[in-house]
Amino acid sequence: MSRKYAIKSNNPTNALINRNFIIRILENPKENPVKNTKLTSANKLSNFVNDEELKLKLFNKVLDGGKDKYSFLIRSRLKIDFCSK
Repeated sequence: MSRKYAIKSNNPTNALINRNFIIRILENPKENPVKNTKLTSANKLSNFVNDEELKLKLFNKVLDGGKDKYSFLIRSRLKIDFCSK
């Protein structure tokens, strides 16, 4: 049996976020119930946000703050929750 190992991230910020936080995403929070959230990684968050500058701003806010949970509502169509592990 061959084992597949995880590929190390070339972005230390993404690695730090993935190590310390769980990222949950809810698209169209006004229409969808909370049970339709999706788990994602810091790298895959780019597919939802489509703005690298905004993504880095969110990551810096999460990493610099001392809270256990952060929630962001982006353009009334995307809710992102960062929960510490």
